[in-house]
Amino acid sequence: MLAQMIGITSPIDMEMLELGQETQKYFTDDYDLFTENEETDQLEYLIPEKSSLRQHIQCPDSEFVDFLSYLLQINPRKRPTADEALHHPWLSFSY
Repeated sequence: MLAQMIGITSPIDMEMLELGQETQKYFTDDYDLFTENEETDQLEYLIPEKSSLRQHIQCPDSEFVDFLSYLLQINPRKRPTADEALHHPWLSFSY
């Protein structure tokens, strides 16, 4: 799931990884994403497949997709506040 999120949105900022309390559960010391194979107990590297939100929701409204991308930023410092989100152009568009 984390690999999909990274593939759709963007890589997680290094600052977030360095400060994260759970980073070591999902990332190596070099910040490579991994999972543990339950059958073999071996670590397996996960390489996020680059895609886009547009591909996954298949919505023709590009402003709506832009609005969702704006809201779904992984880094909370870059994610808009509720007030900032209310000023996105998609919410003022008259259909």
